[in-house]
Amino acid sequence: MEKPLVSIITPSFNQGKFIEETIKSVLSQDYPHLEYIVIDGSSTDGTVEILKKYEDRIQWKSEPDLGQADAVNKGFSRAKGEILGWLNSDDTYIPGAVSTVVEHFLRNPDIIMVYGDAHFIDGGGTVTGNYPSERFRLKQLAERCFLSQPTVFIKREVFGKIGLLDIKLRTCMDYEYWIRVGQSYPETAIAYLKEKFLANARSHSESKSAKLREIHYKEAMETTKKYFGSVPSFWMVAYMIGTAEEKMTSLKNSNVMTKALLRIFYITRIFGVRWGYRYFTIFFKKWLFGNLKR
Repeated sequence: MEKPLVSIITPSFNQGKFIEETIKSVLSQDYPHLEYIVIDGSSTDGTVEILKKYEDRIQWKSEPDLGQADAVNKGFSRAKGEILGWLNSDDTYIPGAVSTVVEHFLRNPDIIMVYGDAHFIDGGGTVTGNYPSERFRLKQLAERCFLSQPTVFIKREVFGKIGLLDIKLRTCMDYEYWIRVGQSYPETAIAYLKEKFLANARSHSESKSAKLREIHYKEAMETTKKYFGSVPSFWMVAYMIGTAEEKMTSLKNSNVMTKALLRIFYITRIFGVRWGYRYFTIFFKKWLFGNLKR
């Protein structure tokens, strides 16, 4: 069967420490029909010089943008491939990832999106764990994001049907998009390649997930409320605990009382979210009366 063109998009901004490793992981794939596009947001850390080293094998552009989602959208709009992937500038593909995905698409023509397993790696590239991926079920997607973004590949027709990423989102643009895909297509059209490791998702102190944790949880709660009509308890608990622990890291030398009071303060910030009180009350009642019934 004819091999389709696959387009890989990398949004980039001041990730010069990692981007060359990302580029090499794409260019070293054994799949022959590959288009690689890097959209950089006017980096000032040497990223542009790295991109110039590979300009005979990649397409790239460096200019101001409106954030990560905007950069990805620019890349998708320029891409010519029938299948599209999105690899952030600090993540990497595992050898053979693209071939594995294309083979599954060719064998299953009704599939519109494929994703697989991913390793977590640290700043030095050491594997620290595995992403908790699972089979696609829209109902469970409301509770947690179980798709590792760098492992996801989508047919071009999906973007024509449901549009591009929401540029208003700073951290949850991928999660919001998976929900839209799940609400627009049957679950059988979305394939999870279990135990097929396709990518390495890097976790480090300068990553957006680490620096914008509170924003991430707020966006996740807003997203689930928008598409499912309510906020699952998982996201509320993650917001309360995650935000509190994030603030505690800067107060590691404080006394026990100070830490306890500040932890309580940050946990109760859930009530400052416009709709937080209502959904937290629902969650608490279900938890309390559920325990009493048992």
